[in-house]
Amino acid sequence: KTINLRTYESEIAQTLTGVQNNNKEVDIGSYPFFRQGKLGVSIVLRSIDQNKIDDCNSKILEFVKEKNIEVVDLN
Repeated sequence: KTINLRTYESEIAQTLTGVQNNNKEVDIGSYPFFRQGKLGVSIVLRSIDQNKIDDCNSKILEFVKEKNIEVVDLN
């Protein structure tokens, strides 16, 4: 699962680390991007358990909403 955000890594790093620490079964990576003149971060969730991915996705989207971070689609 990939979540693309219009933000800086430093803005989400601490919260993302908390999600990772509480979900050891899911590999979470964050990858900065620069597209159409704007910066952003792609968060990639990997696991053999789809339910764990879905749970992490929900937790990430919760804090994204709280911080009023824009979710973007790069396609």
